[in-house]
Amino acid sequence: MSRSGSSRYGRREFLVRVGVMGAALTLLDGTDLLGSSTADAKLLSLGQSASIFDALSTDTLNGLVAFVVPGPDAYSVAQGVSDSAPGGIAADGTAFMLNALDNFFPVPQEPLRLLVQSLTTGLTANLPGLPGLPVVPGLAEELDVALAALLAGQGSVPLSLMAALLLNFLATVIKPAALSGAFLSPFSRLTFTEKTQAFALLEEEASSVAAMIDGSLSEPARDSVSGLLEFLGGALLEFVAFGTYSEFGVFNSSTRTLSKTPVGWTLSQYLVLAPANRPVEGWDEFKGYLGGVTQASE
Repeated sequence: MSRSGSSRYGRREFLVRVGVMGAALTLLDGTDLLGSSTADAKLLSLGQSASIFDALSTDTLNGLVAFVVPGPDAYSVAQGVSDSAPGGIAADGTAFMLNALDNFFPVPQEPLRLLVQSLTTGLTANLPGLPGLPVVPGLAEELDVALAALLAGQGSVPLSLMAALLLNFLATVIKPAALSGAFLSPFSRLTFTEKTQAFALLEEEASSVAAMIDGSLSEPARDSVSGLLEFLGGALLEFVAFGTYSEFGVFNSSTRTLSKTPVGWTLSQYLVLAPANRPVEGWDEFKGYLGGVTQASE
């Protein structure tokens, strides 16, 4: 599709702000890309694009999981708030979030469609400046096409990627310098306090965030997107906590058994004396059924 020069810059800036450009440079050998010309620039295959987006989503959610339930992992240590006890990362909270967001998370279809439209349109000019944008011939255009196709596809929208793009966008609004550093995603490079500021922006200024993502949205479309952003601001935190304290990371769905004690059980001191990671049959307070009945049947 044709775009003006300012629109192309806006789309390239969008790809930088949400972490896609940095992830591509890291994962596709940025030295070779930077040294190539337009004629011999590496072409991204469908598989390469998918792996870039998957890696970015996973890294961003790692930073989110460590934020909600810190542990001794590298993401928690880097944010400045960690714990000697196992946290969300050890509980496989990231895999839980990827599964929940992409398969089971209930999101209203119409505001979701509008948010997809906003994310694939570009940015407004009312944003803090960024440190030097990388110039890689041909790469921005390829990533732009791949991302737009993925988010605007006819099938299910990968909500984990949308959440990651949103969190990274907020990260670069709060701290433009988060474009570079350890980890793959800008959100994971924030301190604990900066992550709270990103969520405060999402929860308290959702309408402003919607305007920054796409100033062309008019009412009631902007209200719909703002409502979805506010919903995600709370739901993302709640889902991480739920996943961390569940048995997801150690539950074998085939045998319906636990491979080891869940992190959530350890953190909450749940069933400390239960043998072999199996729940007890009941507490003393609940024993002694009426009429000697000890079980129910259909």
